[in-house]
Amino acid sequence: MEVNELDLRRIVKYAKSYCEDRCPAERDPSICLALIEICKMLNVELPPCVEETMGFSKSYFIAKIREIEKRWGKEIKEVLKEIERNGVRHFEEEIDRMEAEFALKAIKAIDEREMMKK
Repeated sequence: MEVNELDLRRIVKYAKSYCEDRCPAERDPSICLALIEICKMLNVELPPCVEETMGFSKSYFIAKIREIEKRWGKEIKEVLKEIERNGVRHFEEEIDRMEAEFALKAIKAIDEREMMKK
């Protein structure tokens, strides 16, 4: 099956606007990675998150996890367990929860994509 490049560009434009509208609440790092790769293939502007995350790099997400762990004084899984157990008490906790969950999923998605390439 071949996809017309113009149609693919339109779909990417739509996906990027959806992504910008729904992020960060509804993000899926595996879809983010696919969108980034397709943008690169088509030589179109990348989503804004690519620059913000140092190229959607594993090192960025690892650093984000370490930052949260340092702030909480415990490992990331313990941070998430505590938030789940106690509920979100303020906005900063909700941000930490969202960032931690996404960072863990992003690292997993990056690793899986790398394994697929091998």
